[in-house]
Amino acid sequence: MATSRNRLPSGKLGNTVSYELNGKMVTRGIGENNKKRSKSQLTVMQKTKVTSKFLNPVMAFIRVGFEIEAKLTKAHPQNPAFVYNWRNATKGNYPKIKIDFEKALLTKGDLPMSLGAKIKLVDTGVEFSWNGEADPEGSHWSDQVMMLAYFPELNMAKFVTAGAARSIGKDLLPLFIENKKSLMELYISFISSDRKRISNSVYVGKLFW
Repeated sequence: MATSRNRLPSGKLGNTVSYELNGKMVTRGIGENNKKRSKSQLTVMQKTKVTSKFLNPVMAFIRVGFEIEAKLTKAHPQNPAFVYNWRNATKGNYPKIKIDFEKALLTKGDLPMSLGAKIKLVDTGVEFSWNGEADPEGSHWSDQVMMLAYFPELNMAKFVTAGAARSIGKDLLPLFIENKKSLMELYISFISSDRKRISNSVYVGKLFW
């Protein structure tokens, strides 16, 4: 390791990296780590990989779904979303770790969910339905439904973040995908019309498109 009191630019050069530490420039050599990784390290790496792969296609949905939660810690929405799903929505042991779709959470908040959420495949997409006549305490008839279909085999998602009002009782998630017979994992949640409250997402099942 070398140090210098001169103001030098930091960064990587060849197999060395330079940075400022306590007012001094420090240059360290970068060696190859030939040490075999432990099983716990490999587990962490694979959990991170599968969680990131799952969340990347739904990032725009998460920005809405975790925005309120993120404000509590002044973080970006993807940060609490990643942490929650990394901890709670993976299953299996290395090297066969995968997402547990039933435990995944894509929106987080205290707004009540509507009861009786169901899904049905129709010609133009997936019809989501719920009890629009029920009035859960703390909810409002104008709350809007949020719907998401994740296609694990295609690593893509289709979603709506401002759907029909809670009182309507149903809405359509349109699908324009040529890859028929693709498995999709489906989620529903509700958000207030002023975007100040949101419910936890609920996994409502899987269908083949």
